[in-house]
Amino acid sequence: MADEDLEYDISFPPAAVSDDEKEPVVILLGWAGCKENHLAKYSSIHEQQGCITIRYIMPTYDIFFHTYKAKTVAYKVLELIFDLNLEDHPIFFHVFSNGGGFIYRHLTEMVASQRGGQVGALQIVGCIFDSCPSRRSLVVGMKALLTSMSHEPFLKRYSVTFFFGMMVIFNTLRSWVSWLIPLGFLRGEDDYYTAMKKDPSRWPQLFLYSHADKVVPFRQVEEVYEERKKLGVHVLAVAFEKSPHVTHLVHYRDLYMHHCNSFVKSCTMTGFIR
Repeated sequence: MADEDLEYDISFPPAAVSDDEKEPVVILLGWAGCKENHLAKYSSIHEQQGCITIRYIMPTYDIFFHTYKAKTVAYKVLELIFDLNLEDHPIFFHVFSNGGGFIYRHLTEMVASQRGGQVGALQIVGCIFDSCPSRRSLVVGMKALLTSMSHEPFLKRYSVTFFFGMMVIFNTLRSWVSWLIPLGFLRGEDDYYTAMKKDPSRWPQLFLYSHADKVVPFRQVEEVYEERKKLGVHVLAVAFEKSPHVTHLVHYRDLYMHHCNSFVKSCTMTGFIR
């Protein structure tokens, strides 16, 4: 389904809740290289628990070469909530890798900047992070790009990755502020990574990550959730031992589902209030 160029999919739970209750809405933001059938496996977890799910995957090319488009996507996702008349429902985000994180970063900033307005009044009650966030760097970017193109022919995969690497190096050497490397990165900082640590939201967050992730270093995920704790955010973290990047559901299906379901149920029952 498309909404002014925002291509998304929406699914409803097999059984509706009572008329007096509003079904939770889970917005899933996919990773680079993710396919609809991949993301649908995650949304089914929430649908089985009575949630409405909205799935969106930012094109892989845009994630790596047009990252600035994430801000426009974030605006359209928030607009979509109102277009679908879901603004009175409890809302969750399920964010995958930095591809989903780029969008989420702008979503939370927009919500925070419009407190007192319609967007600021949305009942966002929690967020699940799968394999993110991490610093934006040449190494992380190239690993993520290779992973997202794992099913592409060898020559195409490494040609695109080489081109990506050359662009990053070129922009760094020329000290250009571009959509690949923000100015903060050139000062030894990372605009996206810093923003995720200082995220203005205060709803609960669940971090699902792995010590075996070769794309997103687990210590960077831990650094983020420790900073979130210092800000008073209720944080839960689950570290898997052997699952590669964004494959925790595949390797630890029952445990992954348990943590997602428990988190959503807990946040819904508690009714987070800003």
